[in-house]
Amino acid sequence: MARKRMNRLCLIGSILILYWACEPGRRYESFQDLPSQYWVVTDTLSFYVDSLETVSPLVQSIGIRYNDRYEYHNLYVRYLLKDGLSNTVMDSLVNIGLFDSKTGRPLGKGFGNRRTVYDTLPGNSLPIGGSIHLVQYMRKDTLDGIESVGIKITDGNGAP
Repeated sequence: MARKRMNRLCLIGSILILYWACEPGRRYESFQDLPSQYWVVTDTLSFYVDSLETVSPLVQSIGIRYNDRYEYHNLYVRYLLKDGLSNTVMDSLVNIGLFDSKTGRPLGKGFGNRRTVYDTLPGNSLPIGGSIHLVQYMRKDTLDGIESVGIKITDGNGAP
């Protein structure tokens, strides 16, 4: 009797964990780790979303995982959206705040000296067979403290 009850509780717990783990509206999410936690200006991070069903509108977000070795309060990233033929559809400069400019406190979610910040990218659709390319656009060639960079794509009514 107690064993049946325990099995039932485990099953309910597993279902609840799966329910909370799935984020409704998420179509794509991928992070690329940077070697030695450095982002060099010549390193272009590319995300190929060609298998993604094109549903408009979409919300595209960039995720930056960083630590306290990062020297600046923000990060400029050049965002390139290309179609299936590698034609540039959008070329934009995005300013992402990582630390509060007045208090110096880290922004985003995380613990210890590691945080992840999400910021919305321009545009609300993706071309069929498209790809997203990101290049750091700071004055310094090599940025220390950037651990990984990612892309998250959700339905237009979802939050980043």
